[in-house]
Amino acid sequence: MRTPLRMIVLGLALVAGGANVVGMAAAMPTASPVDEPVIVGTDGNGQSRSLSVGQELAVALPDNPSSGYVWKLSSIDQGVLHQEGAPQFRSTNPIPGAAGTSVWTFTAAGHGHTTLRLVSVRAGSAPAQTFTEDITVG
Repeated sequence: MRTPLRMIVLGLALVAGGANVVGMAAAMPTASPVDEPVIVGTDGNGQSRSLSVGQELAVALPDNPSSGYVWKLSSIDQGVLHQEGAPQFRSTNPIPGAAGTSVWTFTAAGHGHTTLRLVSVRAGSAPAQTFTEDITVG
């Protein structure tokens, strides 16, 4: 039933504005596609990565908040790489206090370079782990 309606609308458009209306519809710009999100884990530590503006980066790191250690973000250039909300903790084990994964999500905000650095820290202790990636957005 929708096809006849489309034919009627197309016919009315042709009568009302001729081929110019149909030509304008074909020439309308479309949104440019954004690259697929990039997901990295500990294997990305110490690497360099290039992203395009608008592309998402998810960093998934092993975590166990019940140990007292938490991942903290060192300062980054938010104009280049923007953090999207708080990190999410995910565990596959339903037992309270079980280990899991913290997922940090970022969006490439603008052209430039920044260093993404996450540190696993506990109050009164030296950092237990560090995750670092050099990010270039172009």
